Amino acid sequence: MNRLTVRPDRSAVIRIAAALVALLASACATPVDTGEHLYRAGDLVGAIEHWRATDDPTLAPRIAAVEAELAARADGYIANAREYEQSGRLAEALLDYRLALTLRPDDTESLAHVQALAREVVVRRAELLDSYREVRAAGDLQAAREALERLRRLDPFEPSYETEEHRLQEAIADEWRRRQEWARARQVEQLESLVEAGRAAFGEEQLETALDLWRRALLIDPHNERVQAYIARAEEQLETLDRLRATHEEGVE
Repeated sequence: MNRLTVRPDRSAVIRIAAALVALLASACATPVDTGEHLYRAGDLVGAIEHWRATDDPTLAPRIAAVEAELAARADGYIANAREYEQSGRLAEALLDYRLALTLRPDDTESLAHVQALAREVVVRRAELLDSYREVRAAGDLQAAREALERLRRLDPFEPSYETEEHRLQEAIADEWRRRQEWARARQVEQLESLVEAGRAAFGEEQLETALDLWRRALLIDPHNERVQAYIARAEEQLETLDRLRATHEEGVE
């Protein structure tokens, strides 16, 4: 009778071994080691609280050093937050104020400011959204773009603003294309109007007037072969007339 041989999953064995090693390491870790692990993981407050709970006086210098580092980080967050707030970037200011509060949870003054600032962001966002929707509905795309820029400056983390910006850019591009098409159609109308006026003047033998009209048409479309032919024909006739006048004047003399 054949026996089925079951081979263990190598990756599962590795995971189990790693878990056992981690368990043994945590069991053997000293309070200093555990605090350092928290510190390396970025939890400065947790590291300090762990070291203090050990009542080990030899950890006082380490605690003081990390407290100084924590204070410097908190001061840096607050300094950044104030700069953001002054420039109207309130959502970014809130983020840095809150990061500072995670390092200084007992800072009641900052907490009160954060709460007031959060309420201000809600009010400002509502006002700017109303302004944006109003100008957008009115079809004023330039004003809509400016209003949306103010919204994104207030809160760059809101993903719907980025989506709306793409839509607005598409609308602006469509409007630009429509204006270009209208301008080209208007140029064609002006060109045809000048050509026809030139033809009428040419038919009445007003060659100078016809030339002036066709040259203006050529400014609109410099490569228009029809207008170039009209101009060449009128110039040729003017040259012929000039030669006839010169011959006539010589005969009179």
